[in-house]
Amino acid sequence: MKKNIFFVRTAGVITTLFCVFHLSFYWLLHWKERLSCLDTDTWAIFHAFNYGMNMMFILFALISLFMTKKLLSESLGKVLLLFISSIYVMRIVSEFVLWKCQQPMSVVIIILCLLPVVLYLLPLLGRGNNLSD
Repeated sequence: MKKNIFFVRTAGVITTLFCVFHLSFYWLLHWKERLSCLDTDTWAIFHAFNYGMNMMFILFALISLFMTKKLLSESLGKVLLLFISSIYVMRIVSEFVLWKCQQPMSVVIIILCLLPVVLYLLPLLGRGNNLSD
């Protein structure tokens, strides 16, 4: 159980860092200039999605860091672990499908997303960790 707590809390810290990174996109990626060509609705959808993802990152991080034992012991927690890891898997797949894995940072992004996938899934792979428990 202690290893699983460590895995989930470490993934929670990584998720927190992803949130901070995504919150800085507006300035880091110069969205004011780069997205000025978008019509108002597309611009709003783009930002609303980023804000929504950040809220999910915050929720995932808080649950991972402060409700770890419940995540590991309850059926809903196990489903959440699977769901959170699937978000990161989707991001890895997107790197190949949308960016064709050709960006200079693609390998770094894939590795950084793979870490929480593994850390969130490891507790589910042990004995007696059936999702229907």
